Amino acid sequence: MSKKNIIFVALVLCCTIILSSCSNPLASLRDFFNKDTKVAEEQIEEPAEELPSLSEVSAEQPANTRPTVLYYKDWDNLLVPVMRYIPKDMGIAKSAVNALIYSVENAADLQPTGLLPSLPMGTKINGAVIKEDGLAIIDFSKEFLTFTTAQAEETGVKAVTYTLTEFENISAVQIRIEGKLLEQLPLGTKLTAEMKRDEINLQASENSGDKLSKVMVYYQKEGQGDYSYFVPVTKLVSGFENRVEAALTSLIEKPVAESGLISPFPEGTKLLGVQVSDKIAYINFSEELLSNKDDKVSERAMIKAVTLTLKEFNVISKAKLFVNGKALENISTADANGCLDVPVFANFYE
Repeated sequence: MSKKNIIFVALVLCCTIILSSCSNPLASLRDFFNKDTKVAEEQIEEPAEELPSLSEVSAEQPANTRPTVLYYKDWDNLLVPVMRYIPKDMGIAKSAVNALIYSVENAADLQPTGLLPSLPMGTKINGAVIKEDGLAIIDFSKEFLTFTTAQAEETGVKAVTYTLTEFENISAVQIRIEGKLLEQLPLGTKLTAEMKRDEINLQASENSGDKLSKVMVYYQKEGQGDYSYFVPVTKLVSGFENRVEAALTSLIEKPVAESGLISPFPEGTKLLGVQVSDKIAYINFSEELLSNKDDKVSERAMIKAVTLTLKEFNVISKAKLFVNGKALENISTADANGCLDVPVFANFYE
């Protein structure tokens, strides 16, 4: 056997002995990298950032403007009231409705909010007049008839009605198309000579009781933009003599799941009682309300939902919250007496 062959055989024997007595170095190397991978997989993910709320965004009012509430829609055809600053001029009501018409400019302006203009592209306002009795007559071009769905059509009519009746001198709205008052739009929405606020974002009720009445509550929603926002919802109730109690009880109930609306109340929360005295609503909840006491985001949303719901009652300007009869403390937005102001606007955007 040559010297080279002897050396080769010796090396093979040595490697065999080493590999049989030790772990496979390739396997060890693989385990090392796998270990690093597992560590990376086990790292805790950063929590998603909270969407800022349109209800908490405000800007200094520009000169020569006035605050006006416009009713846009979201991607689920829910109407969303948003306070905007509109230039002061003789045609402010017309300017407000113009802002509801879909255009490249209006859509781009709203894009960060995730909301959409409520009226079809190309719609024009042929004329608008406000009568002394509070009736606003607004005449649209034929493009107003080009809504793509029945729901969008109904939402558009309500958007015009609610936006115009935000003005103190307007109590009802009449919509005309090319000068004519139609009884019904192409997709089925009924028109009347005097339309008033009624059933915004109506939520179907499973309650089959007699003498149903309507209440309006506010839920939060995380839309498709950079903000969350609050949405007014009309609910049907029965069995209540106190409308404030009826509204708050309905607010605690969960919204329809497919609506995307969010209830900030912990599961099991109950309304134990509510009294109104000197324009202050004293509201007593069950102890379940404290289940998320360390979650300040949910607390702010709950407070906003309650106070916005109370906004619909002219006899209430403040609220004080209790849990099992004990005043809820450490609320950052409360005044020195522990009372919360009822907001004027649901959402702001500028």
